[in-house]
Parts: sequence; C-alpha cells; structure tokens
Amino acid sequence: MSETLKRHIVIGTAGHIDHGKSALIKSLTGTDPDRLKEEKERGMTTDLGFAFFGDDATIIDVPGHEKFVRHMLAGASTIDFVIFVVAADDGVMPQTIEHFEILKLLQIKRGVIVVTKIDLVDKKRIETVIGEIKQLIKDSFFENAPIVLVSNVTGEGIENLKRTLRVLIEQTETKTDKGVFRMPIDRCFTMKGFGTVIAGTVLSGRVRVGDTLELLPQKKELKVRGIEVHNKKVDEVGTGFRAAINIIGADKEEIERGNVVAQPGYFEPSFYMNGSLYLLHSAPPLKNFTRVHLHLGTGEYIARVVILQKKTLEPGEKGMVQFRLEKPAVCDIGDRFVIRTYSPVITIGGGVILEPKAEKIKGFDEEIIEHLQKMETQEPIVLVEEDLNQTWKTPLTPEDISRDINLPAEGVKNLLDELIKKDIVLLIDARRALYYSKKNLSGLKERILEIIKLFHDENPTLVGIPKIELLNRLPKGIDNILFNFVIQNLREENKIKITDDNKVSLFNFKVKLDSRLSEIITKIEKIFLDARFQTPDIESLLTKNIGEPELLKKAYRYLIDNGTLVYVGEGVVFHKDMVEEAKKKLIGFLREHKEIRVSEFRDMLNTSRRYALPLLIYFDTKGITIKRGETRVLGTGGGV
Repeated sequence: MSETLKRHIVIGTAGHIDHGKSALIKSLTGTDPDRLKEEKERGMTTDLGFAFFGDDATIIDVPGHEKFVRHMLAGASTIDFVIFVVAADDGVMPQTIEHFEILKLLQIKRGVIVVTKIDLVDKKRIETVIGEIKQLIKDSFFENAPIVLVSNVTGEGIENLKRTLRVLIEQTETKTDKGVFRMPIDRCFTMKGFGTVIAGTVLSGRVRVGDTLELLPQKKELKVRGIEVHNKKVDEVGTGFRAAINIIGADKEEIERGNVVAQPGYFEPSFYMNGSLYLLHSAPPLKNFTRVHLHLGTGEYIARVVILQKKTLEPGEKGMVQFRLEKPAVCDIGDRFVIRTYSPVITIGGGVILEPKAEKIKGFDEEIIEHLQKMETQEPIVLVEEDLNQTWKTPLTPEDISRDINLPAEGVKNLLDELIKKDIVLLIDARRALYYSKKNLSGLKERILEIIKLFHDENPTLVGIPKIELLNRLPKGIDNILFNFVIQNLREENKIKITDDNKVSLFNFKVKLDSRLSEIITKIEKIFLDARFQTPDIESLLTKNIGEPELLKKAYRYLIDNGTLVYVGEGVVFHKDMVEEAKKKLIGFLREHKEIRVSEFRDMLNTSRRYALPLLIYFDTKGITIKRGETRVLGTGGGV
C-alpha cells in the first residue's frame, strides 16, 4: 500500500484575472485546475485549483479577480515558489501589482515570471511588457528571476518553462521541520464510501494512518483513516507535502478553510496574537485599533490592530502590533500574515506572527516590545529563553516549553542544556525537571528582599516575617517549589536568616527596641518566670496594667518571635526556661519509671491538666516523648 515519498514542492501561481494562469497549468500538467462548475461557466478561477507537476510537485492555481484575493492568500501561504503570470496583451495590471505585494509580504522569494498570450501580440509589445515587469520587480526578491515567454494556444515556450521549473525545484531547499505535525486546511469534501476528506500542505511534522489528530479551533479529536499524496495511497506524510487525509470524527459541515489539524496538545486557539507588521508604501496611514481583514494560514479573520509603539503606523513603517480577533485562530511562531482594509478591501501590509497565544496588552510596555524584537529572530534557542523569561511565576518543564513554542520536547531539552552552559537558565529541581530563567530569579529575589525590608520597616520589634506571609505578599500564582528554591538560595548567599519557626529576616537585621518597649518586655518576662507552669494568656496580661495595649502586644510578640516565650499549643505559652526545666524533669522521670501519665506530669509540675497536656503534646511533636495509649514513653528526639 505504502510508497516511499521523496521531497515534495508546492508551486503557486499569481497574476491578474484572465492572464492565462489556469490555461498555463493545463499546458504544463495536462490537468485543468478549474474544478468548479462556476469557474467553467465564467472562465475564471474563483477558488484554489490543484494540479501535479511530475511526481514531486503540486501547482496551486489561485484566482486573480480582486473579489477572490482571499483565496489567493489561502493558497500562497504554503507555497515554496511562484509562477508569476503577466499577459502580453494587457501587461501589468492592478491585481498583478497587488499579487506581487502579497508575495513580498509573505516572503515568497523565488519563482519564475511567465509572459503569456505572446501569440496575440508583436515583439515590440512583448518588449514593452517585459519593461513594465522589470520596473515592477526592480530592487525586489524577483529582480533576477527568469522571464519565460509562452503561448498556451500554440505551445511555444512551454517546454522551456518546464525545464526552468525543474531547475527551480532542484534548487528549492527542504523546509525546516519543527517536528510537531500541523496542516492548515484549504479544502474539505466528502467522498462516497470514505467520508470526510481534508486537504492542505503539511507545514511541520509527520502523520501516519491510525494517528490521532486535533481539529482546531474546535478542539475535536480526529482519527486518520487514510492518506493520499498525488492520488496515491501512503502510510504517512510529512513536511512540505500536499496531502488529502481521510478522517473519522468530524463531518464536512463542521470544518472550514482556515481550520487546522495538528498533533494534540500543542496548539491553542487564541483571540490575541502579537506580531511584527510592515505597512506598504502604497497604503494609507494605519490608526490604532483599526478593523482589518487578517489573512493567516489558509484562514481569513476580522481583527482589530493594536499598535504597540505609537498611535499611527505610517506607510513604509514597521511596528509591533497585537491582533484582537473576533473569532479564535490557530497559528505558530513565524507564520506570515497579510492584512487588508475592512472596506473597501485593499491589501495594505503584512508581517510575521511572534506570539500565537498572547495576553491582552494594555498600553505601551517597553519590556513587551523588547521581548517581541528578540522573538523576531525565530531562533529555537531564543524562543526557549524568551518563553522562560515570560513565565516568571512558575518554573517550566521541557514539555511545558515544547507546548508553548511547538517544538519537540527532546529538542527543547538539548536547548535548555545549552542555556544552562551559558548561565542563562537554572535547573531548580532535577527530579521534576523544572527550569527557570536566571534573569527572572534575580528579579524575584529583589522582590522578596523588598518585601522583607518593608516588613522590618513596619515591624522593627519583630524578628522577621512569617514565611507563609512572605509568600502571600508576593503576586498571586507564585509556585511553591520556586518560592522555596529562591528562599534557600537567598539563605545560602547570606542575604536572609530563617528562624526555627520559619520567620524570615534580612541577614543583618536587628530588632530595634526603645526604652519604654524594653521596660514592658522585662515586666512580661518576669511575669512568666514567676508564673512558672500556670501562665497568663494575652487577655490576662492586658488587665495587669503593665503598659499601653499596643506596646504590650508588640512586646509579647517580640518575646515569642525571639524564643523567650514558647507557644506550646491550645493557647498556652511558657517561658523557655520553664520548658527546659519541664523537659529535664520529664526525661529523668521516664528514665526511672519508663512511662508517665498526664496526671503524673501535672503533679510533677504542680500545675493543672490545662497546662500539662498541651506541654506533653508539644514534647511529642519534638520527639522527646511518644504517646502509647494513656501514657508516654521516652522518645529519640533532640532537645527543644
């Protein structure tokens, strides 16, 4: 069933209506690309037509009529090089110019110029038309393109054109394969006995019969039932090939041009995407928030253009923009686009998508502009670095990054290793394979140190900020693993200190006490020493008239924070000396008697069960004792 597929080339056509593009393709291939009855009757191509040139190339015939330029864009977005057609009798016409501008915007840089209908004119007219063409292509990617003269009626020049196309096919470089399957749909039809068939050019990756694909933006699961290339059944198809894929899971009515089939889990539909836009010299100034037709992949969308660096983009200028779409689209980093005015519909510019899944941008942001300028390189290692830089609240796995930038995880892992060697990225958790940007690490450290300093300024009498409070003061969504990594990192750098009860302070911070507060602290400490094992709570202290309520609370918290007073649970607090005394008595008793009951511990301390039980439970948590039924035995833990 399967045939070995060699490299495949997709050739497009461009040019004004009725300049003989479809007739030329029939002369080259023997196939009439006008597949619709409407086209036969009108003598013009209204939608995409397809024909095979040899066994390694497909020619896409695109319409020339202005009304159908959107179909031309759908075809042109996936071609390797172009046959640019100009009729000898008409010469360069409006759609000739518009198609040429579109080819430039889509960065289709190779092709052949074909002058058709030479049987209708004399040599002088042909020379005039060639002059018009050379003026059009001057200083462009097409300046040195071959010009071939043909007649579709007499066949003159057709063999020469075939040879020229063969040379271009051989010279065409293989498309870069990102490894993740994606195919924009440009045709969908039903075949009797087979069901739904989708067709398009595979932009990346491979797909096999039996594979599962995702239909986007519908997010619908599809099963690959069969694949055809050049009307031949194959087991698999890869980058650069035009393919017809027989699918299970969706009807023809559910699918439209512009939809995408892709490897599940990588591509996400989005209403917002960022890119770099070039405005044609012939275009009017583009104002911020202008409504346009956005041609992307094989789809057409209505979108608002948000200009990120200024209020208006002038003709001939390039700028960073955000598209806000009225319906979601699916694309990838590096996809080319063209924009046309909403009404009347005129091509005014185009560019490249830099962020296919963007957040809504509010106002000018220099960091976003800088980020997008870096993304313009489209180098995989830069894409990985920027993905990490843009995700500062959480570390990422290679799989996370792979889904963000649509590259295979193994390739991402190799790029991460390179970035680690360059000291740009850190592996913060080897077991979970979590990576984080060093640039973001530096910024997060600064935020944390600022929060701690602010806490010290607000609470000069407190030892430090509770670790959980520190986390809560950071922006919502900070990953716990990342937070603990940064705290440990700051501790190792002697930037912070952490107490046994998780109070965090700057390394050189010292509690500041004024004379009045020191006086109250001394009084409270004496009260707890005198009370021994029947201590007051904070409410009782407030009634003793030993200081202003606010100062008393600060003093009380200070004594707990610095460990002078020990909270053992159930609202019970003891002086640290009393806790140590109780521990020694308890250990001595257990060494002699092996076990102790709560009542015995209570009597030993000359207190009540209200105080004795919380203290015993506290010793349990420290490993001093182990509860066994109604008694405690000696544990193996260290001191309190």
